Amino acid sequence: MNIGKDWKIESDSMNVVLLRKRTRHQKDTGKAYTDWEIHGYFSTVHNALKELVNQEVRETELKDIKSIQASIDNLHQLIETATAES
Repeated sequence: MNIGKDWKIESDSMNVVLLRKRTRHQKDTGKAYTDWEIHGYFSTVHNALKELVNQEVRETELKDIKSIQASIDNLHQLIETATAES
């Protein structure tokens, strides 16, 4: 399940996996490419989504409450969109 353009959740028989899109560069050519980096393993989708919200809040660096609330509101919208498409 994709959540926005930078996050997705996958699962296997043991875990729910939260992944984040990253831009990397090839060592030999320096050419940029994107791939998915594992952010964490969780026992439930609920826990993975909670971590996603917590991560986005941490990235606001807690500068002000409006930035935090805007980040949370944006994530809630992305989650609603992703779950409606599933």
